[in-house]
Amino acid sequence: MITARLAVRHDGGWAADLGDCNCDGEFLTYTYRNNRSYGLVAFQSDRLDTVLDRVRSHDTVEEFHVIERDGTDDGWETAMVYLVTSYREIPPMEMLIYEGYFPIGNPSVENGLFKVDLLLEDKEELELAIDLLDAYGRVTVEYLSDELRYQTIPTQDDFEALAADISPRQLAVLGLAVERGYFEDPREVTLAELAAELDITKATASLHLRRARLKVVSFLAAHMDGPRRAVHSAE
Repeated sequence: MITARLAVRHDGGWAADLGDCNCDGEFLTYTYRNNRSYGLVAFQSDRLDTVLDRVRSHDTVEEFHVIERDGTDDGWETAMVYLVTSYREIPPMEMLIYEGYFPIGNPSVENGLFKVDLLLEDKEELELAIDLLDAYGRVTVEYLSDELRYQTIPTQDDFEALAADISPRQLAVLGLAVERGYFEDPREVTLAELAAELDITKATASLHLRRARLKVVSFLAAHMDGPRRAVHSAE
């Protein structure tokens, strides 16, 4: 089995209109019904007004509700948005599910690209997924991992890639959480106290912390895979 992160610029979707907005978004939940998609999307950008205006005005968007919005001292803002969109062609994510592919985690949007992590049988199935998404736009493979690979020590490039993958806002929340003892047992600080110190809402702090932790844990899990499989093989 392998895991891969695929990115595609879907020219017919609203995400493609955000290519110059320096933003990212995460689908916290989503579903499809009767040629419509329903989703809760968390956006982050230093041009959030532009992002929201472009998504709201896209001709596929039928409902658009900002549930929560918050800003930070560094000029970045976050917003949680409920979206209902209609479509004439099956969107990339629904097509992947329809064809039997297995997504891992939540799909995301970054600077105009739709991104999804997939669990795949082999590289042949990866090529089929690329061919499938190629109908929507140019496809790139951003990440590819062979789970059977034995690797215990991350390289310098691996650590640099991890550092680049964690945004400054996420790193600020994660760093303060470690410094204040949020991960101690028992905890020495609450999430609400961390949020207050950073002058952000508790929901925003939770979102940043969850994303940062997911990236760190995923990184560690990928490099622990080798010894774990070796122990199982010995048994």
